Amino acid sequence: MKLALFGDVHDDLSQLARWTARAAAAGAGAAIQVGDLGFTADRLDAGRPLARLPIPVLALCGNHEDHAFLGRARASGLATAWAAQGLIYQPRGSLVCLDGCRIGFLGGALHSDQPQVAVGGNLITSANLAEAQAAFAARPPDLIATHSCPAGLGLGMSGTDGLAERSAIHIKDAGYDGGPANDCGEPALTRLWQGLPRRPALWIFGHFHVFHQHRIDQTLFLSLPALDHAQGLCLWDTKAARLEFA
Repeated sequence: MKLALFGDVHDDLSQLARWTARAAAAGAGAAIQVGDLGFTADRLDAGRPLARLPIPVLALCGNHEDHAFLGRARASGLATAWAAQGLIYQPRGSLVCLDGCRIGFLGGALHSDQPQVAVGGNLITSANLAEAQAAFAARPPDLIATHSCPAGLGLGMSGTDGLAERSAIHIKDAGYDGGPANDCGEPALTRLWQGLPRRPALWIFGHFHVFHQHRIDQTLFLSLPALDHAQGLCLWDTKAARLEFA
């Protein structure tokens, strides 16, 4: 099976529909979207029905979602209606098997441009991490999808110059740890990585809006560009465990 890999959507669901159609034409059977999709009432409330997507899109939450709305959508059944149209929200710590490929999801990330929301918000909590660790230990994923990346592993991710001052205010000065400035990410995801009983073949993330690859032993870490900056499709062949482009 081929999986299309999508970066941040930033509320442009028409663009998501176009890329999903393109992925279907390229032979993808499903897509994974790594957060900051646009889970907000302005885009996805019950009065704005979602057009059916040509292939299922499994999406996690980023930091820039309306997390309170997302919680209400799950409780009310609205998220079930999205799934019927092909947009499937994957909660933090969830695990899905597609054609024999186990995929683990852990959404959420630090804000670099606004205050953090710990409870029911953007932050990966200790409970989120513990749930993911337990799920991934019981059934080790072949692919892990997160919004940001582990910090301090040598992946070389960093924010733009324009965000540096605001990041210091909202992360470091607010008492949070975003990792080294030239190798930043989520310490919670670093702990997830360190505790995995078996490392995945692929770990995908967005958040930084750029394409970047880095391999650590058998694991390829892949930063996906935001869809409005993407130059082409990224596809993962689950049988061959190989990245392809179209």
